[in-house]
Amino acid sequence: MASSVIHLAVAKKFLEKNPNLNKKEVLKGSLYPDTVKKDISHYTDLNRGTDNVSHLKGKVNLYSFLLDHENLNDFEIGWFIHLVTDYLFFDECFTENYLLTHTYDEFRDELYTSYDYTNNYISEKYNITMEDYESYPNEYYPGKEYQECLFTKEMLDNLINHAGNINLS
Repeated sequence: MASSVIHLAVAKKFLEKNPNLNKKEVLKGSLYPDTVKKDISHYTDLNRGTDNVSHLKGKVNLYSFLLDHENLNDFEIGWFIHLVTDYLFFDECFTENYLLTHTYDEFRDELYTSYDYTNNYISEKYNITMEDYESYPNEYYPGKEYQECLFTKEMLDNLINHAGNINLS
């Protein structure tokens, strides 16, 4: 559930370390899972719990994805990086206490409001442009100036660096 701009920043960071990959295909793959039926594209566990912690932990199943995709092409690498980012996003950006003391609706509302206040910062820092959304232009949303919200700049930078430096082997 990271925003599209977070996914693109991670993909671009990953591409810096892996310049032999097809940039267009990796970026396309990094946005793809949020443009289709998310439970399928994220390999969501069917029997997730009802509280936010267990509900979100079952949102992404990396193992199931890898079982279906043995030899990843560049598009699938972008897709997998998207899933890794979402997996890390829940783990690194939210405390268990926060998730257990907020309803899902409260969580979702604060999450999307926070995207409004972070998208512009991420786009500027990681050089995300309209061209990066070429395959899915409807995913583009520039956002507003950064304001205090669920995410600090440091938290976002740490997530982007962690996910973007993943070693797929």
